[in-house]
Amino acid sequence: MAEKKYRVTWKHVDTGKDHVHVKEFTDIDQGYDFYQSVQRDAYCYKVTWDHI
Repeated sequence: MAEKKYRVTWKHVDTGKDHVHVKEFTDIDQGYDFYQSVQRDAYCYKVTWDHI
């Protein structure tokens, strides 16, 4: 069985609108916790959570 992966992507005001940050996880809990923390960051926007 293939390992499930999760991806968090976001943009940050300091790096500009054309740069997308990406971080991938194999643990759903760890990935979702990171997703929620990035969502709460005042300098991050367009935060997404994807199953890949």
